[in-house]
Parts: sequence; C-alpha cells; structure tokens
Amino acid sequence: MIEILKKQWFVVLVAVIFIGFAIYCVYDTNKGKLPGKKVDGKEVVATMKDYTLTADDLYTSLYKENNGAQTLYIRFQNLVIDESVKTDDALKTRADEIAKTLQSQAESMASYYSTTAETLIASQLKSYGFEEDDLDGYALMAAKNEKLRDAYIDAHKDELLTPFYKDKKPRVVSHILIKVADVNNPTKEEQKKIDEVEKALKDGTDFAEVAKKYSDDTGSKDNGGYIGYVDSTNPSKLVQSFVDASLKLTKDGEVSGWGKESNDSYSGWHMIKADKAQLDTLLKDKDVKNQIYSSIASSSNDMSFKYIWEAAKKLDIKYANDDVKKDIMNYMGVEE
Repeated sequence: MIEILKKQWFVVLVAVIFIGFAIYCVYDTNKGKLPGKKVDGKEVVATMKDYTLTADDLYTSLYKENNGAQTLYIRFQNLVIDESVKTDDALKTRADEIAKTLQSQAESMASYYSTTAETLIASQLKSYGFEEDDLDGYALMAAKNEKLRDAYIDAHKDELLTPFYKDKKPRVVSHILIKVADVNNPTKEEQKKIDEVEKALKDGTDFAEVAKKYSDDTGSKDNGGYIGYVDSTNPSKLVQSFVDASLKLTKDGEVSGWGKESNDSYSGWHMIKADKAQLDTLLKDKDVKNQIYSSIASSSNDMSFKYIWEAAKKLDIKYANDDVKKDIMNYMGVEE
C-alpha cells in the first residue's frame, strides 16, 4: 500500500486539494495512474521555483506526520467490517433506523451549533472515510459494526457483560411525579393527590395508567410515565437522586416508595417503577440491548480494536508490505 501511495501521487494530491483526506484516496488502487516527472528516480508531485515535492515527501508529510496511521486504520476497519458481515434484510432495516436517527439528531443539534443538519452529517461521514452524501453507506457500515460488536460481546459475556451489569446496574424505568411546593410539607391538595396515587396502585391499577392520570411530569405522563434507560453513568443526565433510587430496584416490576426532590427545575415527590431490571429481560428488548452493548464498547478504550483485529485475522488480507501491517497493528495496540 505504501508503494501504491507513492506511485499514485496524482490521486493523493487531488485529495489534499479538494477534501483534505489524502491517504484515503489511495484506497482504490485501480484509479488511473498518471506518469509524472522523476527526480533521482522518485515521482515528482509538484515543483515551485527551486522546490521539488516528491511522492516520497508527500507520503512522509501526510502519512507519517499527519494522522496517517489513523486514516489508514479507518480504511482498514471499514474493509474488515464490510467483508466480515453479510448484508441481509434485517441489516438493511437496522441501517435505515440508524440513518433516520442520525438525521433526526443532526436536525435537533443544527441550531445549537449555528449550522445545518447536512453540514453536521457531512462532517460525521467524512470523519469515517465516507463521501459527504453517502449517509446510507455509512449507516449500513454502522449496522454491520454493531453486529460484529455484539457477536464479540456475546462471546465474552463473563468478562464484559456480567461485570457491566453488576457495576453499572442498567434499568428501564417509569415514574410518577407529584409536584409539591415544599417537599417536607405538602398542602392538603398535594397530599390528597399523593394519597390517590397510593390507593390506585394498592387497588391494582396499572402503574402506567396511574401515571397518565396523576403525574405532573408533562414530558412522560402521556407515555405512562416512561423514562427509559438509566444506569450508574447517568447517560441521560437525570437528577442523581432519581438515578440512585432507580438502581436500587432489582426486580422487574418493582416499585419504589416516594422520593423527595427539590431543585431549580422542580420540587416534588416521585415514585419509580423498574419496567426492566433483570439482565435477561433487558436483553430481550433490542433497543435496550443495543444501549447496553454500546455502553460496554464505549467504556473500553480498546474493545473495538480487539473485535476488529479478531475479525481481520479470519480474512485473507494481503498487505503491501510489513510496514503497513505493522503500522495498523501499532495503532490498534494488538499482536499477532
């Protein structure tokens, strides 16, 4: 690959000028080779007055000195993922979901960053070696990566999944909030509402129905008080006392007592239900499973390198020379 890079200086130079991703552009080694002037047997990329830039110089500058190893790894990673996971209908469906999610997230973040959703998406795609308008290609690669990641975690449950569950305590929860001006001294009306919630639950009314009728949390009441995924890392940045109370629930369907909370956003009493607390139940929900597996992967600095390298060793990859393979392995921190 290094020799190809040096020989295809024209492709690389065009990449520098137009997209700033010089090393990426040698990925397709079949693109037209344009013969150039040679100095001391080396291909000349450009000349300016007395200065001559050779392909070797360009390679050293871009690859060795400007994140070339990272660029090379991204291409290597995408190749391994693509070759390791077969595309099927289920994968296409997941890719569509990822594309829609990314689009939605970009649209919600655009105004905050004073830019457009298209610009944010283009930046994301470029950072992963994709064309700025190839959202579908990126989403399919992301879906394949999830499948490869999940297979690795499934094969290493004892060292990855079990410790995560014990340490991070993932849960899916719902709640009922009754706003109280003074959490230590509810008014008669506030206390009446609290008592009505308790009676309804004691009489066997479904928690979600009680939440729809009584909860003062306008953001969740119409959905039965559903909050969703929480764990000890508090990814949703919920009130810490709420998270702490949620993690104490260890059984599916378990309901907490009243918790009191007073902060700048609200003051009130809340009751929490663990919709899902046991690991086997959590993993049956594909969205929750993906959240857990994503959290496991993000909490490890090298897990992605491990499963990419494990998959790579199963493929018939031919490296241009030992330097290329060594650079990739050094970047990943892996051994044969």
